[in-house]
Amino acid sequence: MNRSPKLKTIAIIRLSSLGDIVHTLPAFQLLRRRFPAARISWFVEPGGARLLRNFSGIDDIVVVDLKGRSLAGRIGSLRELLRQHRGHFDLVLDFQGLIKSALLALLLGGERLGFRRGNLREPLAACCYHRTAPLFSEQQPVILKNIHLLSLLGIEGREVAYPLRPLQPSRQLTKLWTRLGRAAKGLVILNVGGGWPTKRLSATQWLDVIAALGGEYPLLILWGTPQERMVAERISRRSGVELAPELDFSDLIMLIRRAALLVSGDTLALHLADVVGTLSLGIFGPTAPERNGSLLAGSAHLQRIMACSFCYRRTCDTMDCLRKLSVTEIVAAIRSVHAKY
Repeated sequence: MNRSPKLKTIAIIRLSSLGDIVHTLPAFQLLRRRFPAARISWFVEPGGARLLRNFSGIDDIVVVDLKGRSLAGRIGSLRELLRQHRGHFDLVLDFQGLIKSALLALLLGGERLGFRRGNLREPLAACCYHRTAPLFSEQQPVILKNIHLLSLLGIEGREVAYPLRPLQPSRQLTKLWTRLGRAAKGLVILNVGGGWPTKRLSATQWLDVIAALGGEYPLLILWGTPQERMVAERISRRSGVELAPELDFSDLIMLIRRAALLVSGDTLALHLADVVGTLSLGIFGPTAPERNGSLLAGSAHLQRIMACSFCYRRTCDTMDCLRKLSVTEIVAAIRSVHAKY
């Protein structure tokens, strides 16, 4: 018997990473629409919590902060987390699919739903679930995979929507737009950052792309971490292209929304472009664009297929899948997508 209409409290577990959190939001949106009166809590690590505050409909954002602590500190934090939340949920949905997230679901109590073993990076996680979704093709977008998990609740469909809150620009972002002035129209954002080294073009490649564009479009360099900032500053100094200031998630979303085109590796900025409907050119190395790429009709991706493609490695001795992308094909793709703006 399907007990889902009686659900009053639901927990979502998607602890990280930031891009994967964005990919889970459409499933959350469908869940919220199906259970408008339910209290939905989202368990997430600190960085993800800051991102989720820009989206509506989540009743509680529960921060799971266990990294960088001693074993005793982790145990104490977990004990306090369970003291506050254990036994409070009718249903727990594990979108992470790792042993750590499955164990958290087990400890929280309630009915536990997760992916089938064949869809899990750590198959043992399936032992912690009461029910698992039918096997899903990993050649399809991960957004649809997350929505597929809801089929266990009788929720079907492929609608992709994001519950973005109304946002207001900070003084810093307002100053940036004022400084860019009329040049902001048609802006192309070049995101030099990426969560893994294998997702990032080299500084030389970015400089060659900027030179080949020859002032054709107004450009802005985007970065994320302090390490990426050093690379971005070097590119900015040598090319004369404006460097974006340090931005919080709210400003980052608004900046991408105002752009004509975002050029980025497979990382948060690329996925936020879909949230706000901005066209993107995804530069893919070891990950699959069919799984992680943009769903917008006008967006595109570039990838050099190699014998080792889709390895999902975070480090690589050669980086050939990215380094062998030519300036000519990157620039041609930028022009092609920008023409649709």
